[in-house]
Amino acid sequence: GSFEKFFNFFVSLLCFILIYCYERTLREGAYLKLLQVCLALIEDGTERQKFEQMYWQYRNLMFHCAKKRLQDDQLAEDAVSMAFLSVAQNMSMVKEAVCSETKWLLVTMVDRAAINLYKKQQRIYDRTVPMDEVEHMTQESDADLVYSVAEAIEKLPKLHQQIILLRYADGYTNRDIAAMLDFSVAKVDKI
Repeated sequence: GSFEKFFNFFVSLLCFILIYCYERTLREGAYLKLLQVCLALIEDGTERQKFEQMYWQYRNLMFHCAKKRLQDDQLAEDAVSMAFLSVAQNMSMVKEAVCSETKWLLVTMVDRAAINLYKKQQRIYDRTVPMDEVEHMTQESDADLVYSVAEAIEKLPKLHQQIILLRYADGYTNRDIAAMLDFSVAKVDKI
């Protein structure tokens, strides 16, 4: 009776704790790999120390902000990775490792990354073709079209290739691309 209920509850609780610890260990391993990659992008030793301090201070906050928006652990981790990689490549944006300005910057960056991931997921979902329409498509004509487009893109100047790939392969808006490349939106629109 009551012992059996207690035992089942205890086993369930133990399983929950083990799963939680396992998932947390996996996440910690992914965070350590991300930290190593980011630190490798930073040449200056002082900047590396500043990044590492900032990383350990704000990574959990960033994860929770991204998860709140995306409702998915893996996508939230991707958003955190994107934000930290961006910061590692632009350490001049960070004046101090731990301060309200840095916290605001990181939360804003992870939120922007989460929004971009969400939009990309929506575009993928929107492009899903119903099975009854698949029957009318031929693989040969699709492959020829993809090859032709790839050939045409390869003939463009590198800047144009980069903008096209950011826009259509990665799903960024012209405004986002302009911010990333430090161009005006009008220039990106023109290209």
